[in-house]
Amino acid sequence: MREGRPDSTMAAEGRGSRRTVVVLLAIYAAAWVLRFLYVRHLEASPLTEVPMLDELYHVEWADALAGGDWIGTEAFFRAPLYPYFLGFAFVLFKGSHFAARILQISYGALIPIATYFLGRRVFGARVGTVAAVVAAIYPFFIYFDHEFLIVSLIVLLDLVLLLALLRADDVPSWGRWVLAGAVMGLSAIARPNILIFAPLVLVWIWLGARKEKQALPVGKPTKDRVTLLRGRTSLATTLLRFAVFVLGVVLVVGPITMRNHALSKDFVPIASQGGVNFFIGNNAESDGASAVIPSIGETWRYEDAVRIAEFDARRALKPSEVSDHWYRKGRAFILGTPGAAAKLYVEKFVRFWNSHELANNKDIYHFGRMSPIFRGLSWLHFGVIAPLGFLGMWVWTRKRRGSLLMTFFVVSYMSGVILFFVNARFRLPVVAVMVLFAAAGAAWLIERFAKRETRAFAVGAVAVAVLAFLLNFDFYPTQRGERSQTYYTIGLARGWQGRYQEAIEHYRHAIELSPGYARAYHQMGLTFEQLERDDEALEAYRTAAGLDPGFASPFNNIGILHWEKGEHEEAARWFAQALTIDPYLAKAHYNLAMMMVNLDDLEVAEDHFKSAVIADRGFKEAWNSLGRLFEQTDRPPRAIDAYTRAVMLDPSYTEARNNLAIVLARTGQYEEALMELEEARRRDPDNADVLANIRQVRELVRARQNEAPGQP
Repeated sequence: MREGRPDSTMAAEGRGSRRTVVVLLAIYAAAWVLRFLYVRHLEASPLTEVPMLDELYHVEWADALAGGDWIGTEAFFRAPLYPYFLGFAFVLFKGSHFAARILQISYGALIPIATYFLGRRVFGARVGTVAAVVAAIYPFFIYFDHEFLIVSLIVLLDLVLLLALLRADDVPSWGRWVLAGAVMGLSAIARPNILIFAPLVLVWIWLGARKEKQALPVGKPTKDRVTLLRGRTSLATTLLRFAVFVLGVVLVVGPITMRNHALSKDFVPIASQGGVNFFIGNNAESDGASAVIPSIGETWRYEDAVRIAEFDARRALKPSEVSDHWYRKGRAFILGTPGAAAKLYVEKFVRFWNSHELANNKDIYHFGRMSPIFRGLSWLHFGVIAPLGFLGMWVWTRKRRGSLLMTFFVVSYMSGVILFFVNARFRLPVVAVMVLFAAAGAAWLIERFAKRETRAFAVGAVAVAVLAFLLNFDFYPTQRGERSQTYYTIGLARGWQGRYQEAIEHYRHAIELSPGYARAYHQMGLTFEQLERDDEALEAYRTAAGLDPGFASPFNNIGILHWEKGEHEEAARWFAQALTIDPYLAKAHYNLAMMMVNLDDLEVAEDHFKSAVIADRGFKEAWNSLGRLFEQTDRPPRAIDAYTRAVMLDPSYTEARNNLAIVLARTGQYEEALMELEEARRRDPDNADVLANIRQVRELVRARQNEAPGQP
């Protein structure tokens, strides 16, 4: 017992501490149960069984990790923390998606607890408790805890980061500042845009250092000064603490950077996704919210970003060069059309602070409302939180250092989102902090009312009312297309399952809601082809092409259907149209090249085969066909090179390996040919062509040995 502290005080603190533990356990339990019930309700969702788009990307990555591919083969395209976490979950629970979601809601339910501790430190226990309760029942936290997305993890990490910074500020030791930096590093390898917060952390440290009273005399540093990271001046103190903070960041991010360099021989600090995301949010067709690459759409993959960049460069690019390509295109839009760019940034700012939760690739409200939990709590939304949050920010930022740090976080994180494009899951870390400000703002209003400070209360209430109107008013069509996109996405899932008729019905629902939805018509055409209903497929493709003349894929698919009917000239015309729209469309180049081979125009065919492999260097069929063309035009070394590339892309590609062996044998390289054929047989033991070629090459080897006895 410390001297001078009465037993009654200690007992009261003990009771208070126990009461706090009980309250926090109750909040955690309530948060967990709500999330568990939501997970059970969402088992009815078709996208729970078959994750799509970004969730599918994470699940496929996690499956590869769980299968043993923990190192990978190239620099990360996306920040790796969440997929690796999901991969460990799949290993732990033998691939169970349900169990992985239970693990996810278990740490998601910690968000209210982190909210409490941050709120108690900055505003007091009462505000912290209210904010924790709000975080526990906030329906959009519950929604994203179910999704195979990074959202819950990043929100938790960012709240812990703010707590760690405040702890380091209280007692600025080496360990605390390194720990704070390490938490930022973890957040960065989950979503790198948190690094935009770092310069404001530097400013915050400097503001604190200026006010900090120097307890130690100026002169030779003492042990205490070194321990508490104090310099001779405020600037020196600031730089010292920030340097230790950055050291913590580097300790976490550094291994990722080294891993990326080792695999790609390229400097990619965390991931190479930044450039394409920047272009998505900064181009003439961008609405500031949709994750769409012009001419490709919302279902693009990393390979699409690479093939377009490499086609423009006419060479293979490193991951950082691909990212730089897209950054340049985004900057060209901003610098070339500053008026349009400014208008777009205003729209992104308004969308960021609008009450509506913008979907990225599926309608949050459609799927959330499958659960009565979400429906019952849907009154609690950003349009309620943000007006009170701005009041709390205004009242407390000038008075409390922790509140200033939180404001810096909101400003920097918002800027990082608006710099790219806006949607609900990117905004959610800001929502978590605004929940705290909202609780503090509401407490301030209640206190003004209780103390009968009429003028202050009236000013605050009017400010909240005005902000509520502005933030809940739909200045832009924030809800457009989300319902139709939902049916479109469900259609994709049903098609993935082979339930083609159901997929078609969902595409039709999407079209009923958005009659100009060209991509729904296109996807319906692909599904009709699966059902061998080619006439209906052709009609769907023609409709898609008419609705969106800038969408190249339906033009290419129309060409294929004409080709299959033997209408070669008509097919060539459609392929050429597709390439006029999208010169990066590798499949159209390939199809046109194959047609030119059939028409014996080998020179044009070669040009299009080469364009196909430039546009998509992973196009193994194009490399194989190019090899056959080189054979046909008596260029064996070029044929060997093309076949080798196809085999390197897919070692199980028996046709290319067999073709490679044939050219090797024709050029007298019998041993090499046999090696390729034996490998082909190992991978495809019943392939009659491979077995016949093995016998023939062995006969050639024996014949050569008989002609030159004594030679090996």
